[in-house]
Amino acid sequence: MKLANLPRRQILKTALTFVTGLTATSLVSFLMAKSTKPAQAIVVQRPNEFELEGEGTHIKYSIVNGVPQLDYKTQNISKHFSGDQIQTLATDIGTLVTIIISKPPNPNLGGNTAKLSFLVPIINLAIGNPETTVQTEAILTTQKTSGFIRTPLFGQLQSYQTIVLRGTARYH
Repeated sequence: MKLANLPRRQILKTALTFVTGLTATSLVSFLMAKSTKPAQAIVVQRPNEFELEGEGTHIKYSIVNGVPQLDYKTQNISKHFSGDQIQTLATDIGTLVTIIISKPPNPNLGGNTAKLSFLVPIINLAIGNPETTVQTEAILTTQKTSGFIRTPLFGQLQSYQTIVLRGTARYH
């Protein structure tokens, strides 16, 4: 069966192959818009390390041997997170990465829980160009919790602070 005999949508659907996560991605692009040019294969890679800074916050997020690693630093806090301590969620607007920065010392008494979430945008790096600049957003969420021995809290329980992050995305 020749490619010219297949519907364009089927050709493109068959041609695009993605490996999920922040690993190397193979993208085959067909330049067929009313053209007789032969297909061209373009190989790209996805970054697996991000260094981001903004408003006194420094984040280094990487995937090492399939395991996520994250270093979070501010003027008052320096923490390392690994594996299951890092939640990721693929969305239409990028991968949402979330860590719990702090919890109440005694959950029975309640207090504040602080979480940091940031978006990792989709980035394609050309082979031979292992890094690029990146800009994204983070949200620092503070949530009030009542604990098990207090009465329930009422009203808005979560507050948000947005942080513009800029930095470098690279493939190692």
